[in-house]
Amino acid sequence: MYIADGSIDAALRFLERTEQTIKGLALFPASGAPFPSRVPELEGLRTKLVKDFPSHVVFYIEREETIEVIRVLRGGQEMSIELEKN
Repeated sequence: MYIADGSIDAALRFLERTEQTIKGLALFPASGAPFPSRVPELEGLRTKLVKDFPSHVVFYIEREETIEVIRVLRGGQEMSIELEKN
């Protein structure tokens, strides 16, 4: 189910909280938890729950002067498989 199917307000709130979470990661990139991956391109992958949406996870890699957001996924998905998709 998509968030917007239930409520446009909830979808807008999700977008806002996701942006806040990512901005926080830009300031404190080590605050996320490591997430192991067998894919060499995903070495250093970390996760952080989206603020106020604990079923949604931001996957990112800390780079020299920035973070690279890889995906935002709903926690119920098979995350390793989703991340390894092209």
